[in-house]
Amino acid sequence: MGQRSPLVTLAATAVGLVGLLVVNSTQTGSPAAAPTATQTATADPTPTPTTAAPTTPEQTSATPEQTTPPAAQNQVVYVGRTAAREATLAVAVKGAKAVAYICDGRRVEAWLTGTFSSGQLVLRSRTGERLTGVVTAKAASGELTLRGRPLRFTATLAPPPAGLYRAKNSTSTIGWIVLPDGSQVGIDNDGTPAAAPPLDPATRSATVNGASVTAQSIAGDETF
Repeated sequence: MGQRSPLVTLAATAVGLVGLLVVNSTQTGSPAAAPTATQTATADPTPTPTTAAPTTPEQTSATPEQTTPPAAQNQVVYVGRTAAREATLAVAVKGAKAVAYICDGRRVEAWLTGTFSSGQLVLRSRTGERLTGVVTAKAASGELTLRGRPLRFTATLAPPPAGLYRAKNSTSTIGWIVLPDGSQVGIDNDGTPAAAPPLDPATRSATVNGASVTAQSIAGDETF
């Protein structure tokens, strides 16, 4: 076998080096990127709002007007007029009894007696007049008949000397209604009714046909 020449050996070595360079250039790799860690953010919990209990507004009530009727043993008198001022009247209440006097100050009059119960009045005269009504602590109101005519009335509390008075002698029966302003309405009935003479409430005295008479203050429990 013959020996290679030095030139051939150099050429073969050069070809081998070129091949290695080509192989190395085709096998270049890039380093893998490091994975990015995923961070999970934890949200702060939202606080639950606290609902305050509803408050009830303070309620105030006005004091109602007093409507309690007079106590069973109280003595009171109410004085007033009919709705169209046809007549003046007084109602005296004592315990469970009541008396009323109605007159026009000239010719027409009526005395009534009856009962008072649970704030209600029921009265009647010997000649058929009637009165029904409601009583409170300060007033009385209702309906009455006078000579067959129905009338409505209102009356207010009348402290003394206002009130209802009556006198009687051998010939006459006299009735007076004294109003809170001091004015008087009444009839002197001796068989022919006429206006009553003036009454002095302080002494309860009057002069009738030239003779002095003393009047009785009607309380409400009398009978006629």
